Amino acid sequence: MQSVVHSKTQHTCGPHDGAAPPRAPRAPFGGRGGTPGGPGRRPSAGRLIGAALVTASLAASAAAEERAGARAPEDREFVPAYLEPETADYQVYYTELRRAHFLESVAQELNHVLTLPATVTLRIAECGHSTTSWVADTQTVTVCYEFLDAVLAIASEAAPSPERAEQLFSGAVTFGLFAEVGQALVSVYRLPVEKGPLQAGDEFAAITLAAAEQDGDGSAAAAVEFFDDALTKPGSGFEYLDTHGFDRARLETVACILYGNAPLNHAGALARGILSTARAPRCAEEMVAAAKAWDLYLKNHTRVPPVLPAPPAPPAPPVPPAAPAQRL
Repeated sequence: MQSVVHSKTQHTCGPHDGAAPPRAPRAPFGGRGGTPGGPGRRPSAGRLIGAALVTASLAASAAAEERAGARAPEDREFVPAYLEPETADYQVYYTELRRAHFLESVAQELNHVLTLPATVTLRIAECGHSTTSWVADTQTVTVCYEFLDAVLAIASEAAPSPERAEQLFSGAVTFGLFAEVGQALVSVYRLPVEKGPLQAGDEFAAITLAAAEQDGDGSAAAAVEFFDDALTKPGSGFEYLDTHGFDRARLETVACILYGNAPLNHAGALARGILSTARAPRCAEEMVAAAKAWDLYLKNHTRVPPVLPAPPAPPAPPVPPAAPAQRL
C-alpha cells in the first residue's frame, strides 16, 4: 500500500519525464474547477486512493492475504470490474485503483464471509453522474468516477490539511461503496428490512465502518464529517445526496450507530450538532439493534460469523451517598 501511495504521489505532484502534472478535477456539471482551497491544498489523488483502500478492505487486508488461494473461485460471488473512463481526468482513478487491487480486496473479503445466490459485480465506471448505484437487473454495484472526483473536491476544500482530506475521502468512499453493497444484499437475499433498502444500506455501511473502527481506523468519524460538509454545499454538484435521498435525518442515524459503538471517537458529532444530545444516550441501544438485525439477516448466508461491533461497556452505577453518622 505504501508503494502505491508513494508512486502515485510522485506521479501527480512531481515532475515525470518532463510532462505536466495532471490538471485539477473537473467541476461536476460545469466548467473546470480550480483547486479547492487554493494552491497546494489539494492532496494527490494517489494518496487518497491509498487511504480509501486501507479502509475499504474491511480492516482485514492482512487476513485476506493469508486466505488467498484457500478457496477456489465460485460461479456465484462478488467479482470486480474496472471500466476504463473516456474522460482523461478520471484515468488516475482507473490506473491506481486497478494497480492497488481495490475492488479485488473488497470482493475477496466479502466472498470469505458471504455466500451468494447469484454473482454480484462490483465495478468502477464513468456514469455521467457523481453518485453510486445498485442495479438489480444486472446485479451490479457501481461507484462512479464522477463520485470519486466530487468527493475529492469536497474533501480537499473542507479539510484543514492533506492528511485530513485523505481521511474524509477514505470515509466517504467506504461509506458509499458499502451502502450499495448493503442494498445489494437486501435485493439478492430478499431481506425483510423494515426501513427500506436505502436506510438498510446506510446501516450496513455504518456497521462496516464501526467494525473497522475497532481496529483503530478513523474513517468512521471522517465519513460523518464529510457528509455533514457535503450537506452544507447543495450547489456542489455532489449528486449522491439527491439520488439516495440522503438528508440530515439519515446522517444522524449513521452518526448515532457510530457514536453508540465508540462514543469517545464521535464526540465531534455532538459538538457539530449532527447528533442531538437528546438522542445520544440511546445510541448504544440503536447500534446493538442494528448489528443484531444484520446478524439475523445474514445468519443463513455466511461462511463464517460476520464481525460485528461490540457494545460499549455499561456505565458504572452511581455510588450512593454515605449514610450520616449517628450521634451517640
